[in-house]
Amino acid sequence: MNLSSKRVLVTGGTGGVGLALADHLGSLGAAVVTCGRSAPPDSPHAVRADLAVPGEAARVVAEAVGRLGGLDIVVANAGVQHPTPLTLGPDPRTLALARQEIEVNLASVVELAAAAWPHLAEAAPGAAFVAVTSGLAFAPKQSAPVYCATKAAVHTLLESLRHQARTATPGVRVQEIVLPLVDTAMTAGREGPAKKLTPAAAAAAVARGMAGRRPVVPVGATRALLALLRIAPPVGRRILRDG
Repeated sequence: MNLSSKRVLVTGGTGGVGLALADHLGSLGAAVVTCGRSAPPDSPHAVRADLAVPGEAARVVAEAVGRLGGLDIVVANAGVQHPTPLTLGPDPRTLALARQEIEVNLASVVELAAAAWPHLAEAAPGAAFVAVTSGLAFAPKQSAPVYCATKAAVHTLLESLRHQARTATPGVRVQEIVLPLVDTAMTAGREGPAKKLTPAAAAAAVARGMAGRRPVVPVGATRALLALLRIAPPVGRRILRDG
């Protein structure tokens, strides 16, 4: 897929990987609209939205379509991660953060797909619905069970959505980009067995994946992780367990 001249919506695009991806796609000639809680209210390229609120994802799609004149690609990139020690009892703050993870990481992706699909179908062929997941979708860590569960759910959601698209809208591709640990505000203070990617490097890898046709695109260390999970699942899961 040639990304030049594509009309793209990137959620969570006011910081981290999303911001780097919006900039990178713009440098390739794409017209990009992003969204985020910190978006300037008068920005022509960003919509202020809190995807933890039901209905916000659909509003963002409508805003993007109005600004771009349609949509060719949607990238569900927004995500939040919190430590959720569920074994310590029903702490109200922990449960509130868990609900935010579910709404942003999973429920908003469902709403985003439903709202965007008529526009993607109109733009097909050459249209795509892309979601950014994590190696934690395949092997969870103990400190963030809800985050891991939402990413695993998005992986399954995309597989099912791919089946639906193959039947109903064969001109719309469904892709999953699996990122390793990236050096963003969300991962500050966290380290893994592999060096963190910079947001710029992650964005370039996401764009390369979008330009290809592979349904699942592992990036960086996640390529080795997914291979390890195929041949020695207990080893791969142990590596990420305390991650």
